Amino acid sequence: MAEFRVENTEEDGYGRLGTLDVPNGPVDTPALFPVINMIGGTTVESGGVWRRMREQLISRDHLQGVMFQAMSFTDYGVSPDNLNNFWRQESFHDRFDDLDAPVFIDSGGFKLMNSDTFGAAPTEGGAKNEWGIYTNPESILGLQMDFGADIIATLDYPIPPKLNEEEKVERMERSIDSAVECLTLLEDPSQMDEESLLNESARQRLLDRETDDDLPGVYVALHGHDYETVNWYVANFLDRIESEEVTQSFEGFAIGSLVPLRSSVDVLVDIVQGARDAIPNRVADEVGLHVFGVGGKQVGLLSLLGADSFDCSSHMQTAMYKKYLVPDVWDHVKLDDLEPYLEDGEFPCTLDNCPLCSANGVADYQTLQKELSRDRSRKETLAARDRGELIKSDYYAMLARHNFEVYNAELTAVREAISDGTLLDYVCQFARDDSDIKKGLKQAQVRNKQLRRDLEARNAHDLLVGPALKSDQTQLSQWGGGVEGTEARSISLKYGPNSFNILTQSYEPPEDKNVLLLIPCSQEKPYSDSRTHSVLMDKLGPRRERVHKVTISGMYGPVPQEKELEEPVMGYEYVLADEDDRQRELITERLEQYLEEYGDNYDHILGYVASTNYRDVIEDAIDAYGRGTVLPRDPRALQLTEHFRNSNIQELLNYLDEHPRE
Repeated sequence: MAEFRVENTEEDGYGRLGTLDVPNGPVDTPALFPVINMIGGTTVESGGVWRRMREQLISRDHLQGVMFQAMSFTDYGVSPDNLNNFWRQESFHDRFDDLDAPVFIDSGGFKLMNSDTFGAAPTEGGAKNEWGIYTNPESILGLQMDFGADIIATLDYPIPPKLNEEEKVERMERSIDSAVECLTLLEDPSQMDEESLLNESARQRLLDRETDDDLPGVYVALHGHDYETVNWYVANFLDRIESEEVTQSFEGFAIGSLVPLRSSVDVLVDIVQGARDAIPNRVADEVGLHVFGVGGKQVGLLSLLGADSFDCSSHMQTAMYKKYLVPDVWDHVKLDDLEPYLEDGEFPCTLDNCPLCSANGVADYQTLQKELSRDRSRKETLAARDRGELIKSDYYAMLARHNFEVYNAELTAVREAISDGTLLDYVCQFARDDSDIKKGLKQAQVRNKQLRRDLEARNAHDLLVGPALKSDQTQLSQWGGGVEGTEARSISLKYGPNSFNILTQSYEPPEDKNVLLLIPCSQEKPYSDSRTHSVLMDKLGPRRERVHKVTISGMYGPVPQEKELEEPVMGYEYVLADEDDRQRELITERLEQYLEEYGDNYDHILGYVASTNYRDVIEDAIDAYGRGTVLPRDPRALQLTEHFRNSNIQELLNYLDEHPRE
């Protein structure tokens, strides 16, 4: 039975060592899965450099597992007949004798997104295709079963950058639907009938594996380009499996749509923190977190924040462009430009597992250059191969293997640092040598104030989120300095609590609103565009006509909706933290004064808040004023995911319906 569990979190409190029990496992986490094309053509021998890369890796003892992109076969001349009557007839483990590591198979969502062939299933109004593969959870699960997956990612609908909000939400909702359906199928495979989209072999494999208690581990594909959206996604998924009484376990979440964001380490940090914080504490040690497409120098920082596994394909992609990854400095250098990095003519690499650079390496720099530049005819290449000579594909594969070994060595170092209880120290040292990691470490302190305190305790002042702030911001625990914005919106550190105060303005609430709704602020500005606000207001529907939304800013206190676009409100960047007692007192006092000044304008005063610090503010102000209700009345936990829970939102809707306009 598949299971993820955390074995221990070490003394410095950062990173965690875990075990993922799956068929052909286990996998010790943190783990790195190299992307390997198990299918490189019509036969096992096909594939050129991909085949040679596969042969370089799949039998290695230090390999934790491999990642296979389910639809990648479409790039290698595979026909529908070849796929269905050859590749789908045996699992990868049966077909490749040397493969002794788990195979993690994703859903091929990116390929499906860009294909006109693999559309909706005929049962859903789509056209039948000769492949028998459709953008449908059942169809993709069947493909994963035939390939013999040990771990699967649920079918997802990736979110390309700059996709409009409506389509983004639609794709996320479809991904959630798909995950729920996948778990339902695994929970009871017998529900599939003759109309099933699974071919007979896949259907039988699934039934047999369910009987043998040998089902694959499941990672639920997770999307979202910011902290709040990721929270919304997790909350909706958990709500769905609870409401539909799905009991099939899943082993983790797999964050997708990240490849275009790899260079934006601050955004990666925000997303990973959002995913980790969204997982309920009661199951946090039973739910792994995989990060798709990120597996290089970022693994230490992301492990620090709670990521458990990674995958990478850039080792191969860069090798195809004759680029060599220089250890320690993390530069991908073209071979033509590598000479300054050589040490007495030798490669700058001492990794024992590297077939290119180790003491028994098969090629020196000059040989590698010559062989990758050699122009042989196909006839000459085949003759050289028949003589047992290495050919160009072999050298490309060894260059790719070197690049992977650098990534894997970093993952190993991170695992050892976690085991030694020194991960934070390790990441600090890395950050001092790398501006991207330094930027990410600063971004992480925005939401993790304990991290900032631990850095202060280490006298790591060069890595703190900012210098001592002056004037009004001195009471804000020095938060926010030095963090680069992740949106087109610009921010400024000049703003303090006195930059905006609704109580000092000539202001009157709108006369046509009889309900005051108090909700916490969001990182995204204007607030109304954020996931936390837009989801709630959309659910209100026509009830919005009588609701006056006032946002509780951690910096300014009450901010009426009609004031959201003012420059100080758009430009500040601050999150109320546990230790900011003086600031909490300030905004509580301002909210209490707002209620004293304008409370009589409203028939009903409601707070809708699930996060601890902002709930304390709203509850204290309402108690002092003497009238008002805070919802949800009994949240399961005080964390952002509860904001999105449908039952909590329904509690708000029910209150409004039970108290109509008089």
